[in-house]
Amino acid sequence: MEFQAVQRFIEQSIEQNLLPGAVLCIANKKDILLNKAFGKAHVKKDILMKENTLFDVASLTKVVATTPAILLLLEQGLLDLDDSIAYYFSELKRYHEEVTIKHLLTHMSGIQPEVKFYLEPHKQKSPLEVIAQIQNRKAIDSEVIYSDVNYILLGKLVEKVSGDPLHIFAEKNIFLPLQMEQTLFNPPPSLQSQIAATEYRDSLQDFQWGDVHDENANYFGGVSGHAGLFSTAKDLARYAQALMEGQSSILSEKTKRISKQSYTSIHDEQRGLGWQLYSNPTFSGQYLQDGFGHTGFTGTSIWVSDEQEIVIVLLTNRVHFGRQCNIQRFRRIIHNLTALENNRK
Repeated sequence: MEFQAVQRFIEQSIEQNLLPGAVLCIANKKDILLNKAFGKAHVKKDILMKENTLFDVASLTKVVATTPAILLLLEQGLLDLDDSIAYYFSELKRYHEEVTIKHLLTHMSGIQPEVKFYLEPHKQKSPLEVIAQIQNRKAIDSEVIYSDVNYILLGKLVEKVSGDPLHIFAEKNIFLPLQMEQTLFNPPPSLQSQIAATEYRDSLQDFQWGDVHDENANYFGGVSGHAGLFSTAKDLARYAQALMEGQSSILSEKTKRISKQSYTSIHDEQRGLGWQLYSNPTFSGQYLQDGFGHTGFTGTSIWVSDEQEIVIVLLTNRVHFGRQCNIQRFRRIIHNLTALENNRK
């Protein structure tokens, strides 16, 4: 299966300078159907994109590292989704005792989308100290507020409960068992030439290349529950395949099932544990009106449909050209063309 229409669309988009490059990996439950690189990983240095190019996957970290780590700890009986986060971090008790692990996973905690921990005066305190003083949190369960802060807390929780730093826990319990051999935090300098460059930074007087784009994750040393992970399209497709029904995985079938059910059904945006579920075509497109997925700010995304037995991993370095690319429209068309051709098989 060649997915020619999808390939032509990506090539045309690159020719029109909408984005510098991409790697598209399409899979079913068992096999990789397409793994193809397009365009450039670094325009100024004229480095071509390759099938095994490493990407800063940004917020895909939430669902590829942090969420499965929490679910593994749940299966081991080391935590409960209805536990208050203050049960583990007493400093959060004053303002956040009602917030549970489930609220954090589903973005129903009411906590604001972002805190710039890397700026004064926050730099003088630990992240937990800063979060403990947030008083303007909205009521739990009142609305879906997508928040990096939720996953910064969950990353800290993994470390607290498991005794391992997040990157060590994820490597031992997620990446190695699933043979995700090119998925890691803080890639060494020796891998820089294999990494897609991200955005131009005035502070660097150059493009960010090889270290994490997200300012908070960068400030935290490259490892955080919300961002920091680097991976390839094929590794992410392998991970997504393991989440499909009936597939061998690090998680039980029951855990996979509860992670993909909606916990926000009274709201417009449907959320599972970590995952965005199909709510409307804004992300998934018009021909994938089921399934689950997630996006990353740098230009990355995963969409999985158990019903149509398809995985679509789209990795781009769209911020290499700035932030003007309409990445949601680009994703929708990729998903539409892929689903249409997949349904013809």
